[in-house]
Amino acid sequence: MSLILAVNITLVIGLLFYLYFPQPLPPKPLSFTLIAHRGVSQTFPLDNVQNDTCTAKIIYPPTHYFLENTIPSIREAFKYGADIVEIDIHPTTDSQLAVFHDWTIDCRTNGRGVTHEQSLKTLKKLDIGYGYTADGGQTYPFRGRAIGLMPTFDEIVQEFPDRKFLVDQKDTFEKTIQILANSLKKYPSVQRQNIYIFSVEELYQLLKQEVPEVQKIFPTRQEAKDCISQYFTMLFSGNLSQSCSKYALAIPISYLKYVPGWPSLFLSKARQANLKIYAIEVDTTNDLERVKELPIDGIVTNRIEIIGPLLKR
Repeated sequence: MSLILAVNITLVIGLLFYLYFPQPLPPKPLSFTLIAHRGVSQTFPLDNVQNDTCTAKIIYPPTHYFLENTIPSIREAFKYGADIVEIDIHPTTDSQLAVFHDWTIDCRTNGRGVTHEQSLKTLKKLDIGYGYTADGGQTYPFRGRAIGLMPTFDEIVQEFPDRKFLVDQKDTFEKTIQILANSLKKYPSVQRQNIYIFSVEELYQLLKQEVPEVQKIFPTRQEAKDCISQYFTMLFSGNLSQSCSKYALAIPISYLKYVPGWPSLFLSKARQANLKIYAIEVDTTNDLERVKELPIDGIVTNRIEIIGPLLKR
């Protein structure tokens, strides 16, 4: 064995020992946030889902009749213990904000077309449960149950004036930000403080100029990717740049086993660097068991009706 190879092997062994040697976890943070993704919704397998996958056609057999991004589903999510409910917004041709996830209305509804190319009047006529099926199209259990249930952002804010929302901007239009700003200006400052935005940094800063109370919890996927090298060096230095530490890092629970130094070293260094950590896609009892005792800052779940009661207990 050459000297260089022996040195390299020694370095690798030393690195692995450093990353995975057991050490004490930091104490739990003073606050913990439970976020319900899209409210109480119909869920589906997350494996192999692409941007163009019609997830309404691959739902699990329904256990309830709530549909995502609707006022009834949001109300139910808060009943189950959500601190924040994530909702999705699109602009309409008449300068309203429709709360709906998909880029088009083709998959979930009985309509056709790009969501932001529709008027609010058109969207309000849709049956937003039309496309859901759990058996390959043999039955459509939600047809006729959700006609006219697509809400506007204003309707949600007015319905839940003291609740917190994470607003996912599904586009990168300045127009959307301006409509959102104009809407928020109608409400008192204390209510505006309950709104968090998921958007690219430039548009967030644009919104912040008009509505200073709005906050941002998570970076976009690209913003997080830009910080990957810093997240790794954080394991040794305990430091991050201000741009990489100001927003929480959201890690899918299925990826945790690939995170270097997880959990003790990673969480200790993240705490040292003032980086908040959330586990996302925590949807089952087993998922929750993996993270509930860890000193993380929050959980994002697609199954608030399962996770919320378990956390309360």
